[in-house]
Amino acid sequence: MRNRFMIATLSTTLVLLGCASTDNKEKKDEKVVHKKKETKEVKQDAVSLPEEAETKPVVDATLSDLYTDEELLAYANDHLDDFWHVYYCYMAGTFFEGTGDFGNTLITDPNIHSLQDIENVWYQYFSRRYPIPYMDVNTNIYKEVPFWEENGQVYERYRIDGVVGSHLYFDHIEQKTDDEVWFSVYVEYVDGKIDDANQQWSFIYDGGQLKYGTIVRNNQ
Repeated sequence: MRNRFMIATLSTTLVLLGCASTDNKEKKDEKVVHKKKETKEVKQDAVSLPEEAETKPVVDATLSDLYTDEELLAYANDHLDDFWHVYYCYMAGTFFEGTGDFGNTLITDPNIHSLQDIENVWYQYFSRRYPIPYMDVNTNIYKEVPFWEENGQVYERYRIDGVVGSHLYFDHIEQKTDDEVWFSVYVEYVDGKIDDANQQWSFIYDGGQLKYGTIVRNNQ
């Protein structure tokens, strides 16, 4: 009888321990599943969160941000001769190497095969803001077309002109916008006399660099 009682008691204890173990295992598994579920939800939430960093608009710097008036004036005077050379040599049709007579010269520059090539060279120096002036006889001071195509070849007018015995210089800034600055031009003659040329030349901040703009003559 005693043995039966002990066996019964032991069986009951094992059953209870088994239940407890099963219960603990189930609770443990439930916690693991719950934890995995929470981790999955956190990951999902993290994916769906909006980006905190907002893209700020890029603001282009103005001429006043980049240069002082003194620096702009110095730059303009340093490049005046080149500005003049490109502008007026295009006007006169004397910019490229060629062979022939005055008024009818065949361009021999190996890079020039069309009027489009001539235009592309112009825009290496000048901003595209203004229309090309050299082909417009109403704008061109010589009132002649300086370049033309004929029989598959490109010609230039090759006309020489200019102010002899004088020196041009920019005296002061006439006006300035965010990306363009205008300078008044003066002429100094060999005898020391100085005249106002009644012209304003502009420089434009274009594509990260200063390019030549246009020339306006007040007496026209």
